[in-house]
Amino acid sequence: MKRLACLFINLLLLLLVCTVLPAAASAAAQFDEELVITATKIPQPITEVPGLVQTIDTETIAADQNKSVTELLSQEGFTVSTMGGDASHANVRLGGASAEQTLIMVDGIPLYGGTMDQVDLSYFPVAGVEKIEVVNGPLSALYGANALGGVVNIIPNLTGERGQCFDLSGGSFGSGRGSLQFTGERWGIAFGGARTDGHRPHSAAERCDLAAQVNLVQNQNGLLKLYGGYRAKNAEFPASELWPEYGNQEDENLFLNLVGKREFKSNALEAKLSYQNWDNYYETLDGDFQLTRKDYHISTRWGSDLTFRQDYDTHRFLAGFAFNYDIIDSTAVGNRQRQALGLYLQDLWDLNDALLLHSGLRWDRVGQYQALSPRLGLTWFLGDQFNFGLNYGTAFRVPTMNELYFSDEYSQGNPDLIPEKGENWGLTSHWSGKQMSVTANLFLSHLRDGINWSFIDGKYKPENIEKIKTFGFNLSATYDWGPIETNLGYAFVDKRGWDSLRNGYTKDLNHFGQHRFNLKGQADFGKLNINTGCQAVACRADSLSGGKSPDYLLLSAGLRYRLSTNYALRLDVENLTDIKYQIHKGYPMPGRNFKLTLNGRF
Repeated sequence: MKRLACLFINLLLLLLVCTVLPAAASAAAQFDEELVITATKIPQPITEVPGLVQTIDTETIAADQNKSVTELLSQEGFTVSTMGGDASHANVRLGGASAEQTLIMVDGIPLYGGTMDQVDLSYFPVAGVEKIEVVNGPLSALYGANALGGVVNIIPNLTGERGQCFDLSGGSFGSGRGSLQFTGERWGIAFGGARTDGHRPHSAAERCDLAAQVNLVQNQNGLLKLYGGYRAKNAEFPASELWPEYGNQEDENLFLNLVGKREFKSNALEAKLSYQNWDNYYETLDGDFQLTRKDYHISTRWGSDLTFRQDYDTHRFLAGFAFNYDIIDSTAVGNRQRQALGLYLQDLWDLNDALLLHSGLRWDRVGQYQALSPRLGLTWFLGDQFNFGLNYGTAFRVPTMNELYFSDEYSQGNPDLIPEKGENWGLTSHWSGKQMSVTANLFLSHLRDGINWSFIDGKYKPENIEKIKTFGFNLSATYDWGPIETNLGYAFVDKRGWDSLRNGYTKDLNHFGQHRFNLKGQADFGKLNINTGCQAVACRADSLSGGKSPDYLLLSAGLRYRLSTNYALRLDVENLTDIKYQIHKGYPMPGRNFKLTLNGRF
């Protein structure tokens, strides 16, 4: 397996060299500039934003509307924590950060993760999603708590050209999925569902979802939009190979968002009001499937965000106010409430034609905690094709309700916890030509007062004892060969924890791998589209034994045939070589599996 991984690495490096050299010799024409908004809350070309921003565009999302968001992110090479299969939770982790340190948003509104502040995206469909923007690095200067590793912003849009579309699929493990979407100029609705028997005993799952949007006001100077989504999931959780314990879980999630925008000559005003509700019920079963514990967690958030922008000469100012009110009713942490208030300022200053200075500052009060989060960056444009930027930022994470107040016979929360604090230095460069674009990012981050659960006085309790240093490198390259397009991604993360006995950062915390390669290719031949994918993950630390977990290499392939102008048939095969691997020890991932999909647009 190691020899195979080394061979694959060499092939990827060779491919990169072969694509860079011809691209460097090509004409200086540019890719169409893609605009992104998440990194600064101001629309900017992706090559000009501070830090590393990656996107998943409309075309990629539309290729398979029956996927979940986590399946799509995993396909694009991002780190996803999952026990495997549709029944399992699925969390995104950026830059070596944990799920609690990675902020998930819908249309710029942070999703509420309940008592544990973890957002499960395994049942969040891509139907009705227009774009996904992923910003790496600390963003507490804009979005407040829990944005240490970065932000994933899911941007929905159900309006546009009038029409309808559907996707129906079936495949391995008794799986079936379907989605239907109706779109109008000012309104749209999408709904769907899925079920599976699961790839392991007691791993069946089913889900349903509904999303709707109405643009109450839509003109050149303003927009008033109401968007809502409802998602439900019932799942059986299989036992670990290390201990016999099963589970049954029911989830219901409701999201409502009212957005108003108004453009003036050189000013803009945007207001957002949101409501979220998450009902979670969980049953714990022993090895004989006897009920041993039953919990419920009902989480509600009322939120608001007001942003004012002014363009003046060479400055683009942004000022904002955010307020959240959280309510929790839980058998594990009791009845809890928390208020969060944030005030933020930002300035994008064009020093001259070649230099852009970015600065930001946010003050937050979350419950009894306060934090001040600065951000500073400088981008240097070396002609029309190349630029690089140096960025610095801080971020924080407040203790979860689970860490503060959880209580059972084995564990006990700690109400004396303080927020985790992190800082990050990053260097990012962009190059684009006629047929190719390359983005590289180098970063170094430090975390202090990290929260770690330890065995104290006969119980597991959380403490602010963890110090972590993370060094990382990201590289992505896209090359358009004409009928063939290739995408290469590589991420290196070295995450080390402080060892007080050895007086150094010697604890290996790279549980999801130090090296992650992702190679995709697709080709169009008339009515036939061929796509392939390859992922390699290497140098993984075993969180239980302290040793190493096996590397793994995954291959996938797909064929899409256009039956007519409006209908297409698609066959996808995942884990082609039927590799036996585990992301979390004790939880085998699915082997070779297939899915056949019929989609139509009319």
